[in-house]
Amino acid sequence: MAQPGLIRILLSSLVLALGCDFVCLDAAAQDKSFPAIEGYITAVRGFHDFDVNGTRVSTSPATHYGVIGGKALSEDGGLHGALALGSFVQIFGANTDNFLSASEVLFAGDWNKKIEGFGVIDKVLSAGTEPVFRADGYRIRIESTTETKYSGGLTSLADVGTNTWVRFEGKRGQGGEVRTTRATFIRARPGKVEPPPPDQLPAHAGLINSNGNLINEHTKFRLSDAGGPCGLHRIVADQGMQERVRRVGMKVMPEYQKELPDDSPSKIHFRIDVVDESIFREDIECSVGLILVPRQVVARLANEDQLAAIMSNAMAFTLMLQGAKVRATALEKIAEGAGEAAILAYPEFGLPAYWVVEQAEQIKLREQAGRIALALMADAGYDPRQAPEAWRLLAPKKMPKDPSLLKYPSRAGYQLSFLRLGGEPSQSSPPAP
Repeated sequence: MAQPGLIRILLSSLVLALGCDFVCLDAAAQDKSFPAIEGYITAVRGFHDFDVNGTRVSTSPATHYGVIGGKALSEDGGLHGALALGSFVQIFGANTDNFLSASEVLFAGDWNKKIEGFGVIDKVLSAGTEPVFRADGYRIRIESTTETKYSGGLTSLADVGTNTWVRFEGKRGQGGEVRTTRATFIRARPGKVEPPPPDQLPAHAGLINSNGNLINEHTKFRLSDAGGPCGLHRIVADQGMQERVRRVGMKVMPEYQKELPDDSPSKIHFRIDVVDESIFREDIECSVGLILVPRQVVARLANEDQLAAIMSNAMAFTLMLQGAKVRATALEKIAEGAGEAAILAYPEFGLPAYWVVEQAEQIKLREQAGRIALALMADAGYDPRQAPEAWRLLAPKKMPKDPSLLKYPSRAGYQLSFLRLGGEPSQSSPPAP
């Protein structure tokens, strides 16, 4: 049974914040010290005409260009190659009519940036003295110079494999691989997760709550129990749709999870149901393992690859929920004075980043789920380049008559950026807007 608390609060905040899909500074704070907008390039019509998080930006011959954090600015637009779907930029300028007139365009220095992450190793890409693992959506290389620590019964790299959790730091190279400087490995025992209860009623005869219990539609319930991501939802009677969504969902489940025995403490017992929910335009998770998919989301997608993108996103968030529990267990051990192992793995004494519900942290969580989802899609044989297209279709409340007018939301921009920079898996090029 799902427990109330910070994890549920986090997910509620994430889902309800669907409309806050970009980072913009308040207009009152905009001056020469702050960008007018920052985010991912989500459409390119030309070097002087592009969108950032859906906002149209116009440049001129007088516009200066540079790198975020750099000192030199260029007037000749010498950074033409950096202008592409998925590029992260800061724009300085003023709003003019229906677009932003840019005085400065600063691009992110994509390579050699510090990366920090925490996640479960879901794939061993190569073994040996300098193994490469996939965790948190990144390919991470453990080099001979990497400062490594072990806990939870692990003593060396020879003990590390899938279902091991890792907290890592490093820099991303030209191929998208993170070359680590520090890595802490822990064999986590997150605690037995009880599977959601099996269907108890015909699909057409009930509602489902956040714990996976089916309730007869004629049963009386409090209005406070309905609505919201963790409230009651009506099960969809279309068995064909139910079977299709469940099939795709189980296909993108992480391979290591499929291989775990049913009695493993790390086993996530997934259950997937399609529900009737017009408010939310993404998957809903409130209990570890229970994934609810709005029928309206399924109906808007154009192909099975895009459905796989949504289901992979759900799987990614489920892994992140499990990671939050792993961190919580370690923090409890620290609070109880349980020893060096937990402190080695989790030196922070405050709340884990997963439980911070400010908008900036919500965006980071979405990005984390986005890169994990791309990897899961590729593992299952789906095209990761369809993930940004899926989020573009789901972004508006109402579809325009001409779908070609749809803009990429920032979560799609991040995935385009990750693919462009050699993310897992490597793809040739993102689709044109």
